[in-house]
Amino acid sequence: MLALTFTLAGGRTTGAEITDSGLQPVRIGVLAYRGKAEALRRWGPTADYLSAAIRDYQFEIVPLNLDEIAGVIKNNGIHFTLTNPGNYVDLESRFGASRIATLQTRSHEKIRVRYGAVIVARADSEDIRSLEDLRGKSFMAVSPEAFGGFQMAWRELKEHDIDPFRHLSDLRFVGFPQDKIIHAVYAGVVDAATVRAETLAQMVESGKVPMDAFTILNAQPRVKKAYSHSTRLYPEWPFATLKHTPRHLATRVTQALLSMPVNHPAAEASRTAGWTIPLDYSPVHELMQVLQIGPYEVLRQASPLAMMKRYRPWLAGAALTLLFLLLLNGYISRTNRRLKETERNLRREIVERERSQATLARYRDSLEAQVATRTEDLRNTNLALEKSRVALRELVKITSAPDLSHDEKLARLLDTGRAYYGLPVAVLAGIGSEGPRSCKISGAASLTQNQPGPLNRRCAVELISRHCEPLDIPDLASAEPAGFAAGHGWRSYLCAAVLVEGHIHCTLEFAGTVARGGLLSQWDLELLKVMAQWIGDELERQIAFEAQQRHQAEFAHVSRINTIGELAASLAHELNQPLTGAINYSSGCLRLLRSGQPDPEKLSEGIQRAIEGATLAADIIRHIREFVQKGDTEFVALDLNAAVKNVTALISLEARRHEVEIVLDLDENLPPVNGNLIQLEQVILNFIRNGIDAMAAVPHAQRRLVLSTRCDGRQVRLAARDTGEGIAQDSRDRIFDAFYTTKPDGMGIGLSVSRSIVESHHGKIMARPAAAGGTEFSFQLPVFGAG
Repeated sequence: MLALTFTLAGGRTTGAEITDSGLQPVRIGVLAYRGKAEALRRWGPTADYLSAAIRDYQFEIVPLNLDEIAGVIKNNGIHFTLTNPGNYVDLESRFGASRIATLQTRSHEKIRVRYGAVIVARADSEDIRSLEDLRGKSFMAVSPEAFGGFQMAWRELKEHDIDPFRHLSDLRFVGFPQDKIIHAVYAGVVDAATVRAETLAQMVESGKVPMDAFTILNAQPRVKKAYSHSTRLYPEWPFATLKHTPRHLATRVTQALLSMPVNHPAAEASRTAGWTIPLDYSPVHELMQVLQIGPYEVLRQASPLAMMKRYRPWLAGAALTLLFLLLLNGYISRTNRRLKETERNLRREIVERERSQATLARYRDSLEAQVATRTEDLRNTNLALEKSRVALRELVKITSAPDLSHDEKLARLLDTGRAYYGLPVAVLAGIGSEGPRSCKISGAASLTQNQPGPLNRRCAVELISRHCEPLDIPDLASAEPAGFAAGHGWRSYLCAAVLVEGHIHCTLEFAGTVARGGLLSQWDLELLKVMAQWIGDELERQIAFEAQQRHQAEFAHVSRINTIGELAASLAHELNQPLTGAINYSSGCLRLLRSGQPDPEKLSEGIQRAIEGATLAADIIRHIREFVQKGDTEFVALDLNAAVKNVTALISLEARRHEVEIVLDLDENLPPVNGNLIQLEQVILNFIRNGIDAMAAVPHAQRRLVLSTRCDGRQVRLAARDTGEGIAQDSRDRIFDAFYTTKPDGMGIGLSVSRSIVESHHGKIMARPAAAGGTEFSFQLPVFGAG
């Protein structure tokens, strides 16, 4: 520590002291009833806690014994004291000490604020079973001034007509630590002793001594949360401030102690449960009145016997001088002296009471102000937490809303942020390689006209240099560097980075034309980071969705081209037949016309047959054109039965060429589904073509493909069941994988594309062995309007 001090007489210091860290030291005198090393270990973390809570001071623990405390306080060597209740009452009377908090201790997960002392003897001492048995026995304690180490037991002995200074054979005071007193009883050095009840309990719990080796004399009924004890319970140790300690420092220390959580590391280290408001110490005053010690020692001096002992030389001289006076004059004189002494004592007590009442009144006023301040702080904190909770709930509602589009979600998120931070403008601006651009703007249009990118380019650059930590500037006009304030008249500014795949994708900015009063709280900044993260997640999902849509469209187009290529040869043959028939009928009609005597009935029939052939060819070509076009992915309400009929009309020629019978088992009351006709027709076509290929090795009479549709509640199901050889078990789990095929000349993309199409329709595709042999491919889709 670097100390700038000037030493006066008696060890008092004046001037200013500072620690190595430049902080003013604050010393806490602690009664070291178990030794100074133990006191430093136990209370050092509490000093560290106060230093962390009150950052402009450095708190230190000063371990002291009972004989040292008064001298240190007299010389202003400490600012606060932590001592036993009896010593505190004495310091309150002599030096004006004032309690600001009372210690809480923990016993088996229970918190208590009162303690007592225990009077013990060896369990094998047959002649000591009660306090009355202590007459003529040896006894050990800490000190005549030790509250828990002697005075508590002294009162109980007095209640049993035992004066420890006259009725015991040997009364020893050995000082701290108290552990050696228990060891002395255990070793048989003394017959009995007294210590603080907690000391014996901790020694037993730590295994230093066995509990069954001792007898607790005058055992009191166990009060909830208390250790076994022999005396009345008194308030726990008080944390007290001294006269010369600044009031504002005492107030801050009080607030810090009362705010310490019961499970704080400092509380754990001190084996306590934090602190509570100061208790009533009138039981301690009552004990001292009974024992006539401390502030009430004057009561002992006011008795006739004490007066005679104190003024014995004067009385002897007066007696020799006044022997010649009459007995009446002597009696009156002695009575007057006694009355005057009593009057002085009463006046002194009245003055002391008035001073104590004034001190209590000042403390009460201070405590009320502190409680009001603490209540206001808690109220503001609760309001901030409630505001954050409502905002988070709204953000979750927006991001999880299935009926909102990507742009609507971004707009709602920006609106929610503007409302939460009270700023009129919110901008989601890109800062990538494409140059600055505004992706999304929310707020007053008049403030964001011609806005090409971030609201403040300098601030956006600063955000990147801060490793994406939020940037909070209450007043751009006074911010450093001054360039932050440039552009559009913004005064208050708030910004966070939006990350997509670990890289900065854009900035989330909020701004206003009026400066804010101060920086935002940590809660508000954490909410800003959460909002930026959710926007980043939404952008990632949108980018992935768009890429998937593009890939699916290209993949489906490739599949359709491949399928059309396979159909081209058979379709050329099938188109040639109706076209050849149409040409032949047209040629026959032309010859009839040239003969000069045409038969109208034959001529009409020939033309009708030519039209039918041409129409059939045109239908085949139209189906092929619609199928091969990529088209858009617009979903509408459509009839799945109609799609089945369209595809079977397209594939019927190829089915006849392969001698496959196609049977339609369609539910006439089938409800519509929400889908894209071309894509679903492609899935049905893939099912039919796979069925035709699967029955190539089956006899012609057994080649039968059944297409069925059914409605099961909110789902519509289509199935294609063939009579082929079936699918091997090892291939069944991979049949829908891309580029997996069991055909020598297959590409393995038909069923993979079919699965992608069905899943994009929120459906499910399946393949399983048919009951009568063969394979059944099926898919199911939700009914239109069912979600």
